[in-house]
Amino acid sequence: MFPSVDGRWSAQTREILAAFGVEKLDLNANWASAPRDWSCPVCQRYKPQIARLSPAGVLICHLERHHDHLGDEGMRRLWKGLPVQPDAASARAQSSAAAACQGLTERFFTTLVCKDCNAAEGKAKAALRGVIHPEFSFSPSEIRRFIVVTANRPHEIVEAVARTIWTEVAEDVADRLAFVSVLAKRIAEGRHRREGSPYERPLTLAVLSDVLLGQRSAYSPEGLLAELAARSIQSDGFGTSLNARPRARVAYPAQADLHAVVATKKAHDLWHAPPEDWRCDVCDRNRFEILRQSSKSGLWTANIHRRRIFTAETRPEALQWRYGWYGGGLSFGSHWFVHVCQDCRLALTDIRRSGQDLIDDCLSPSALKGLLTEVQPHMRPGYDRDAAARLAADNIEYAAAVTDYDTHRQRCLNLFFNRRAWLRVTTAAEVRDRQLGEIWDEHLTEQERPHMLDWLLAEGEVYAAANLRDRWPPEG
Repeated sequence: MFPSVDGRWSAQTREILAAFGVEKLDLNANWASAPRDWSCPVCQRYKPQIARLSPAGVLICHLERHHDHLGDEGMRRLWKGLPVQPDAASARAQSSAAAACQGLTERFFTTLVCKDCNAAEGKAKAALRGVIHPEFSFSPSEIRRFIVVTANRPHEIVEAVARTIWTEVAEDVADRLAFVSVLAKRIAEGRHRREGSPYERPLTLAVLSDVLLGQRSAYSPEGLLAELAARSIQSDGFGTSLNARPRARVAYPAQADLHAVVATKKAHDLWHAPPEDWRCDVCDRNRFEILRQSSKSGLWTANIHRRRIFTAETRPEALQWRYGWYGGGLSFGSHWFVHVCQDCRLALTDIRRSGQDLIDDCLSPSALKGLLTEVQPHMRPGYDRDAAARLAADNIEYAAAVTDYDTHRQRCLNLFFNRRAWLRVTTAAEVRDRQLGEIWDEHLTEQERPHMLDWLLAEGEVYAAANLRDRWPPEG
């Protein structure tokens, strides 16, 4: 369906791998979505000239979306200090005004560039730290002026040229920021309101939705696009760097650092969900031990996340209604949560990026725990990355059961909540007829369809109650 997509499976990608004589590949979604004959608008290189090897021998095929950070600064200035509105309509009108103005500080539109051009811009800003505005971004045409380009290698930068460019645009940057401060005052006074919403569904997604519905496909349009991305990218280089770096020294916090971090947590933060004596369900570290200092900002950080634990479906009637048969394969009927630290959550994210078609629950917390090789306070736990990638890729039955469970659960919830909404505007008989039309499972006879609907609605009620039970922060 998508012949122009340049994923891990494309002929050009295979040719580049063969030219470098490697098999490991790190290809991101931006690269996959750009045509095969795409060239970087900054350095003018084509994809075969952009790809290069990391120190670990992984072929890096990355494109990045370069955006103007002045837009972020403008957004902060526009939104800061906006008064609280008395009703939802006034709040939407105020938000629409800010959304209409927030791009006016930008000097260029977001542009797809190669990773080396994006990195060169970062190097230039780092070299001029203290000279340029901290939220300044060089435009694509300005980056082109200070880079030295070589095929399949990182760019060198000419700092003097970058410094000259800043002197040329500094006045314009200051003028834009002053202008957006004036706009912020006007928005706070109720001006620049704009009717409607900028978040309407794109026509292409609506058309794709019609096509999928006509085919009675299980995919949503967003799901199909996500599936395409998952099949196109590859991340053999996860956990490695494009440039070799020495291992950073471990910093150790004081109890005061923990108190400072806790003070930043809002009441609804998952930090408060587990009990005071909580320990991570993967690495077994407590709240103080998971504190880790950011290598970039120097700030102490720590977060707690939830991970799902699945319960096998063993009810014969549930298996019968879902499949029409049961051959002894793995199936899930419910889930519950455990709490893990930010580092262990990041490890699961890395593992998902290490292979193809992996879902967020590609490994259970207990499986990751068995892969740990080193656990120390205040540093990321070490784990066998290769073994983790292999286990996640081989864990086909588990991943399939999770995907099937999520699909079934969402179907039940949709039927349950749609029925409740429709009953407010029409009769129960009409609602039932409408929902019976959504029951097209192939293994059902015509006489079984009403019973299947009743069972799905009952399941939806159970899942809705579970959602309410698991909601964080809890109601009330």
